[in-house]
Amino acid sequence: MYKVLKFKVGIEGLENKIWRVIEITDRMTVADLAYTILASFNSLAYHLYNITYKRKIYDCWIDIIDNPDYDRLINATITKLESLGLKENDKMEMEYDYGSPTVFKITYLGSEDLLNYSDAKKYPNIIQGEGLGMLDDMTSYDLEEIVKETDELGYSNSYFTPGYDTNKKFDYRKYNIKTDNKNLKGLVLLIKNGYEVM
Repeated sequence: MYKVLKFKVGIEGLENKIWRVIEITDRMTVADLAYTILASFNSLAYHLYNITYKRKIYDCWIDIIDNPDYDRLINATITKLESLGLKENDKMEMEYDYGSPTVFKITYLGSEDLLNYSDAKKYPNIIQGEGLGMLDDMTSYDLEEIVKETDELGYSNSYFTPGYDTNKKFDYRKYNIKTDNKNLKGLVLLIKNGYEVM
């Protein structure tokens, strides 16, 4: 029987400003959870990532043998979430972009049985959230400073590049959960192909 797992995800230091509650099936992989986070938090998804859980590192890097933590690394792309043995309120951490890291704090909120297997195609899904997302090539701390400045000024003074041809004003307060869910599955698939298809 499939289970629907629920995770609360927030950007470190901004957990009460930029966060999501994500639903995903237990038959999906740790990598799928990472792709869902990257898609929902507006990442361009062109850096490496890993998720740490119980001192094990679930890594996206194909050439992991070159990594000094090689003996602790597990391939995120083949590890099913159901194999983790998650318990309610367990904590994980996701690091994206090792040079200018954005860190996501992840809490497992529990699961529900999915009685109809055909409903599995509805996932992943975002059921709650606030805050537009992250900015690539910027640390969580730097993003925290932008959010603080936006709150102090009452408007945004920052810009980001949502692709390589445009520049848009970044106002973390302008998050739309309906738009997020409308685009989510397509973005997750694009990100998955980018990381996994050679």
